[in-house]
Amino acid sequence: MAEKLLKKKARKVTPDKADTPRPLQSAAVLVGTYKARQLAWIKRHGIYNYPVKEGDEFDEKAFASIKELWLYADVKGTRHVFEAEFVGKMTRAEFRAANPTYAKLGPSKNKAYYVFKTAFLDYGPRLDDPVVIARTADFGGRSAKVKKAIGQFKADGEFAPLEHYLPSDLAQIPRNRLRVCEAAVQLDFLLGPYSLYSCVDKNEIQKVIADARRKGKLTCVEICAGAGGQAIGLENAGFEHVALVEYESDYCAVLRNNKPNWNVICADVHKFDGSPYVGVDLLAGGVPCPPFSVASKQLGENDERDLFPEAIRLISEIKPRAVMLENVRGLLDPKFDVYRNAILERIRALGYAVQIKLLQACDYGVPQIRPRVVIVGIRSGEHGTFSYPPPEKRRAPSVGESLRDLMGANGWRGLNRWVERANKVAPTIVGGSKKHGGPDLGPTRARRAWAELGVDGLGVANEAPSKDFEGMPKLTKEMIAAIQGFPPSWDFGKKKTLACRMIGNAFPPPVANAVGRCIRKALNND
Repeated sequence: MAEKLLKKKARKVTPDKADTPRPLQSAAVLVGTYKARQLAWIKRHGIYNYPVKEGDEFDEKAFASIKELWLYADVKGTRHVFEAEFVGKMTRAEFRAANPTYAKLGPSKNKAYYVFKTAFLDYGPRLDDPVVIARTADFGGRSAKVKKAIGQFKADGEFAPLEHYLPSDLAQIPRNRLRVCEAAVQLDFLLGPYSLYSCVDKNEIQKVIADARRKGKLTCVEICAGAGGQAIGLENAGFEHVALVEYESDYCAVLRNNKPNWNVICADVHKFDGSPYVGVDLLAGGVPCPPFSVASKQLGENDERDLFPEAIRLISEIKPRAVMLENVRGLLDPKFDVYRNAILERIRALGYAVQIKLLQACDYGVPQIRPRVVIVGIRSGEHGTFSYPPPEKRRAPSVGESLRDLMGANGWRGLNRWVERANKVAPTIVGGSKKHGGPDLGPTRARRAWAELGVDGLGVANEAPSKDFEGMPKLTKEMIAAIQGFPPSWDFGKKKTLACRMIGNAFPPPVANAVGRCIRKALNND
């Protein structure tokens, strides 16, 4: 088959010789940089051979998803686009025997190749939304610079602009659609879009975990990371995130914008492989609450959004020292007794001592009535024991005390009178769903509770009340975030409705911090 393939004449596809190009569905593009004579050879023979070095283990199904090649004359040179059809794997001897002219291109140490049949596309790329796969070794002489940038990123969370290392048109591609891979890296890009630094290198991940352990730090993988509420709390409790997995791109953007040093993986948790992260100290997650929320249909295990099974799968793959999963109070409803107990038993069967408890956010300094169920498991063999954090001795601040500065930002004359009226903690902040309308503070009953505090819950304001404002003020998204326990510097972006949904669906950072400190104490046997 190899000889027949390599003897076929190369095709050239132009608009005149083909039907009008139709955009393809999301697929993969392989990128490389080559010398002019190498590009000429690929064009002439209609063959592309991807080198497989000793120790490389790639999934051939992943290569089958590659539909185009973007080959550059050099980093600043012209892009040559080829249609690609994956054929299979060939040894170096087989490849050279089938086409002796290849040997003239220069010596090669590669043991084998993944071979593609190609056709040059005069009219350029036709992929609609590709995942770009780029090997740093392909960027002639710049590999060391890229590796140095990645190393610097891992060290202090800062890195030079991507365009310093990639061709200019690649640099314009959003980072969650671009992957930079090196030797011994799994090309498991069928899993969907990943961030620039989440191309899974098991060895590198294990080095990060080992380095953190040497420094006395605890590591964490977090799923369903949302807009960062739980992650902020766990970081403040002393955990270093190795990875944060979140499905919604808007949420991922918020995480990356606020914490550039976090390894945010924008992907479906169903497709997230936990095996490279074996040995992290904590697997945490705020699995979706709608399956158990009284505000929803409470379909439980029959709801497609139920991710408890995926959390259990990841526990078995990662084998963390501790587990922390949070959900809504509805998980404790009698109708879910069988399912809830099954979840706990499955975690116990994996070797964990499991506890479950309903915690109230206002017991940990959050100015809000927000009950959350928190499941904690400690792996057998750990010498410490876990106990849930006791309520703080100081009462949580009232809404008025919490928002005095924000509400008075424009010099509102009625501020003191309002603070006296807003003398209790807030009702539960709601996030709603994508189907929910514009931003507000919840259904009728919730808005009545807000009205007792002197807050108009029908809508969200863009700014604090003006100096001569009369009536009940509305909250801004910054005020809602403060009531949820987020730090003032946390930026949810400019879209008000989206920001309110992110905030309302979050786990309050102070609660995550309190539980995280108790987990850390158990793992350190303090």
